[in-house]
Amino acid sequence: MQRMQKLFSRFVVWMGAICLLAPAFVFSQSEQQQAGAVYQSQSVLRATTRLVILDVVVTDEKGQPVTDLKQDDFTVLEDGKPQQLIDFSFQSPKTVPQAAPRLAPNVVSNFPQYTSASSLNVILLDAINTDFSNHAYAQDMLIKYLDGNPAIQPTAVYALDGRLKLLHDFTTDTTVLREVLAHFKPAGPTHIADVYAAASPFSQRGSFQTSDQGRSALINAMIFLARSLSGYPGRKNLIWLSQGFPLSLFPDTTMGEGAFLVVDFSPLMERIADELMNAQVALYPIDAAGVSIGDRFAARAAMISMAERTGGKTFYNRNDIDVGVRTSIDDGAVYYNMQYYPQNKNWDSRFRKIEVKVNRPHVQLRYRQGYFAIGPNATVSQGTGRDLGTALMPDAPASTGVLFQAAVAPPADKSANKFVVNFGIDPHTVAFRRNAEGLQHAELACVVWAFHGNNPPIEFEGHSVNANLQPDVYERLMKGYIPCQNPIELKRGDYTLRLGVIDRQTNLIGTATLKLNVP
Repeated sequence: MQRMQKLFSRFVVWMGAICLLAPAFVFSQSEQQQAGAVYQSQSVLRATTRLVILDVVVTDEKGQPVTDLKQDDFTVLEDGKPQQLIDFSFQSPKTVPQAAPRLAPNVVSNFPQYTSASSLNVILLDAINTDFSNHAYAQDMLIKYLDGNPAIQPTAVYALDGRLKLLHDFTTDTTVLREVLAHFKPAGPTHIADVYAAASPFSQRGSFQTSDQGRSALINAMIFLARSLSGYPGRKNLIWLSQGFPLSLFPDTTMGEGAFLVVDFSPLMERIADELMNAQVALYPIDAAGVSIGDRFAARAAMISMAERTGGKTFYNRNDIDVGVRTSIDDGAVYYNMQYYPQNKNWDSRFRKIEVKVNRPHVQLRYRQGYFAIGPNATVSQGTGRDLGTALMPDAPASTGVLFQAAVAPPADKSANKFVVNFGIDPHTVAFRRNAEGLQHAELACVVWAFHGNNPPIEFEGHSVNANLQPDVYERLMKGYIPCQNPIELKRGDYTLRLGVIDRQTNLIGTATLKLNVP
């Protein structure tokens, strides 16, 4: 994509022994100390050390959580071989907002608001893979659930309506979430062939739920959500209200140019599941169609499979969708967290099966089924431009894969329209890798988009930072921030600036929003 390639100019910075820690650094040392301890992104730690994080939900015969198990009660196996746990904890509902760093005036940060909750909930209303009547019913049932003002863990609400939209970021205020949902009106699917297909979308094979548009939108949304949520520690429960997964577990045979074409979506489903599992996201699909006489085995089978792979649970063939939402939220809030380093250090990219056993009879366990053994030095580069472009849209959430602070320096001349956006990037959330010369290497890029009214974004040329650091410089850098600067020039008006940082080695992204008035 040429548009996204223009984002990154090769502004190479050789980070010497003193330059990063000099007084000219974007944030002063006193401001760094005010911010307190630097938050460390679990996603980067996993990428660089292959730490496997495992959440295990344990329920009894009545479906109630089992809360009195100890570490010695569990055995974790990877491809049949026992693993040594390095950390074990029991997580139960608590909602304690994390104290954000104390920021100087006009400084913004994408520091996660909640880092002490046992879990976070993300509700995804899928309007593109659900017919209008079923979507409206599911939305009403969700509003009904919130009408009861239940005590909830921090919850965010998204909609998939052509593309992924954030309706409201994480909050525990059910009244605010209810109001947002009550005023949301989806455009609905735009790819229905005719009114008869809309009235009975499952009456025949090839319904609109399996269209390329619905499939592509959902795939991009799932992967983007996994990556944008990767910086939040702990379990994330993705409660997905949809009429069916637009991918089939079984190869689909179609006729094309006189020959049979076999399309197998199973590798793509494995990729989506792996993205969710690596971000510690459990999928809870809720069938928006409720009780249905239609044969929708393929759609439901895919939903069930994705939930089982990620440690979630599926709700279908029931009209009490509000109960499904409540059960999903409650189910994902109580679990055992375990962590281990794999004994097998052969990173062959193959799938490794995880099995958890417990010495307690008549209990059920739900957890991620495994992971792909991609090495700690693997470079992720696919979809970089597309992901960053999606993350920089004004209705996208603040991504937390890479954490940073940012501020706009005032104009240095009388034109009053030339600014410099200064980034201070948290090095603990960046993937440093030792190269052949023994230097710590990192590749970053920072970029700014400006939005004015309903006009297309003004895309300023991005800047890259390539770091090759001696060990002593690296140690000092970890006590400060990595600087990056973007000069911008704007006409008079009120602007919304979307600020982004991307780790070019892991494809993890951080974004934040800043308001700017140019007089």
